[in-house]
Amino acid sequence: MGCLILISFMCQSQPKQAFYYELISNESKSTNFVFGFYPESYKYEESANIDPFTSIKAAVINNAKSSLAWNDYKICILLNSGKLIRSYTTVATSGDYNCKYTVPASTTHYQYFCFHSKFKSLDIDKVWLVMGDDQIFNLIYDANK
Repeated sequence: MGCLILISFMCQSQPKQAFYYELISNESKSTNFVFGFYPESYKYEESANIDPFTSIKAAVINNAKSSLAWNDYKICILLNSGKLIRSYTTVATSGDYNCKYTVPASTTHYQYFCFHSKFKSLDIDKVWLVMGDDQIFNLIYDANK
């Protein structure tokens, strides 16, 4: 009982973060996952070794009973300026920047989406998850504040 109270207190004391999300599921639930995109996690990186980029953390929560193959799906962002930007495929073959992976049943996978543009979370107007020509999901914004 004391452990539950402590966990509840710790969760309440964590700063809340705005995010975009969508539940994506088919009727049979063979596809059943939540996609979350966390714009306040953005990082802009410049280095002599690589082109500058902005990265933003996302989560794929697979609620299905089978694995989910993630096939280099993209994020499109409409900035407040009217500029539309799209994530790009990284060269990573493992780790947080890998764009192709499998999410086992009942697990969560985190990925960083990368963009060639410099922007901040407050610059974002709308976000879409693009899983194919006919599978474009307008992500729902949750201020969670």
